[in-house]
Amino acid sequence: MTVVEVRGAHKRFKNTRALDGVDLTLKSGEILGIAGPNGAGKSTLTRVLSGEEILDSGEIRIDGEILSLDRISELVAVVHQEPQVWLNLTVAQNLMVGNENSKLTPPSISAEQLEVLNRIGISNIASVLLADCSLAVRQRVEIARALVRDARVILLDEPNSALTDDESQALFLFMHELAAAGHVVALVTHRLAELVKHCSRVVVIRDGRVAVELTGAQLTESAIAGELVAGEQGKAISRKSASDSLIRRKTLISTSRWSDAQGSFSNISLEVTQAEIVAIVGVEGSGGREMVSALGGMRSYSGEITIADLEDKGDNHTQIAYLSANRTEMLFHNMTVGDNLVLRLKDPIIANRFGWLRKGNIHSQATELVNKYSIRTDGVEQMLTSLSGGNQQKVAIAAAMASNPSLLLVEEPTRGVDVGSKREIYQMLREYADRGRAVIVFCTEAPEAFELADRVIVIQRGACRDTLRPSDFPDIFSFASALAKLELIDVAEHYSNKSAVLSPPLSSNERDNLA
Repeated sequence: MTVVEVRGAHKRFKNTRALDGVDLTLKSGEILGIAGPNGAGKSTLTRVLSGEEILDSGEIRIDGEILSLDRISELVAVVHQEPQVWLNLTVAQNLMVGNENSKLTPPSISAEQLEVLNRIGISNIASVLLADCSLAVRQRVEIARALVRDARVILLDEPNSALTDDESQALFLFMHELAAAGHVVALVTHRLAELVKHCSRVVVIRDGRVAVELTGAQLTESAIAGELVAGEQGKAISRKSASDSLIRRKTLISTSRWSDAQGSFSNISLEVTQAEIVAIVGVEGSGGREMVSALGGMRSYSGEITIADLEDKGDNHTQIAYLSANRTEMLFHNMTVGDNLVLRLKDPIIANRFGWLRKGNIHSQATELVNKYSIRTDGVEQMLTSLSGGNQQKVAIAAAMASNPSLLLVEEPTRGVDVGSKREIYQMLREYADRGRAVIVFCTEAPEAFELADRVIVIQRGACRDTLRPSDFPDIFSFASALAKLELIDVAEHYSNKSAVLSPPLSSNERDNLA
């Protein structure tokens, strides 16, 4: 049996205490779940375990051996939420990096590497350039890179956030196989149903410490959710429908005969008004994601799109701001928090008429955004990579809002984000819409559409199948049932309690009963 022991782990970043005496034991033969609010220390713990960060004090042992950084890199592999792969190489070549057989001959994929690709279902695209692959494929390639290393410890940080249900099921099967083969496997995720279903134990990290360990009958979604929002219950979400707004609403964007050049959607008629949040919902390949991407100027289309001119444009006004689901495409990880927050702003906010940066103005603008959107950071000079995933997501959204767009487009606004940070991001988007702007989001989860949107447009096979208003439904159960009846969301999810916790996907029999 392999045993990993973390004892008295402390790590600070300036004034932030990321780890405050963490004690944790990981064992082979089981999958350990790690949960916690954004900023609680999960990401720091993962980076420390993988050797990406050095502890201020404390130690990490594997089978009694205190690990050096070199040994950690040999024994520990990480599958990141945002894939760390080489887009200029093929799928197969990504597996070869660092695993070349000889320096004298060109590298070639080994039988073992090809078998890993076959196991995760992408051997048929081994020769395809990764830049031409979807985010889901890129994430599976990083999983394959971890598997070919044959590391004793495998840490998975939101590994299936971009995967389909079938791909996720295959991934979890691999995880159980790895644990059974003697690997130490740890899963960091915000999907509570997966923690309950696949983990033997779940530890909740809060304020840099292990707050609780849940096992056996205690290991439930309700119990995890309660620990995640401990001390946060009094912060209610202000949900206001666009129909309640005092703003005289006008149509901000409309489309006519709008069709995708590649055939993902066709003949779409769409209208979005001021103070409205519209969710585009559909399974992958339905055309919903492509619609949001096309509105953001990322795809070619035919037909007409009309965007109204706002009277209250404000400084640095732009018509449309777009955020993809892949955070690495929207942020600069080699820059500070402040630089990322102002990168969409124009002159004269960030530069004078001679092109010189106005550093004082940049600092004040970034600080204002940090305070306005409760971004947890030591200051705007802090490097972006030291922030938790949820706070990086808030930086990306705040930066888009800073350019004051008439229409804000966001794919999966809370992908890989915990319950508490979801509430804060929903509030950010709601307040922005209530200023007389409009927000369109692409959602893959029914609860997000229910909580966030005023109107939900369901897309199937590139066409608008139906429109739902969450305010017409008494709860998420009935809303998810309506989606299940439409057979548009195969994973029509429902809450198991009022803490916004997701339960496992409905079975085919359950969907039949709903119908």
